[in-house]
Amino acid sequence: MNTAAQDANHVLFQGHLKESMDSVWLVARWLQERGNAVVVNPMSVAARHEDWKKHTDAGDIAITQRIEVKSLSAEFTSRETWPFRDRFIVCAKHAWDLAVPRPYAVICVNRAKTHAALVMGATHKRWFVEDRADSRYDGVSQEFYFCPLDDVRFVELGNRVKG
Repeated sequence: MNTAAQDANHVLFQGHLKESMDSVWLVARWLQERGNAVVVNPMSVAARHEDWKKHTDAGDIAITQRIEVKSLSAEFTSRETWPFRDRFIVCAKHAWDLAVPRPYAVICVNRAKTHAALVMGATHKRWFVEDRADSRYDGVSQEFYFCPLDDVRFVELGNRVKG
């Protein structure tokens, strides 16, 4: 393709890119209205066709994923050392049911802050509900979600946190 044709096509491309921003913002608003935290990435447009490689981007939109982090009083480092048999308490039922957006994952950190247990939100259909006393409070009982231990991933945390 000759330089004149490349330049003409680049001008067309610049126009198409700018026109696409209406759609990007429409989709961003649609995602935001459904409870997603949305980032519309900056658009960088090469002034000349020759410079296009310097203007690649990170995509149009990024959404963040909600992660719930819980500090546990239990000591564990793996599935084998989990102290509560084959059951893993995820969270209070109402906390999950009312969450917008629902958590991508629940990450529970052990007492020593050396290891964590990850429960992916996508496993929710395999969870079950039990009414239990909430040991953190006097005389409080509520429904909790429990996850089969096979759906929990145990990991070592890289940096130890004092506290």
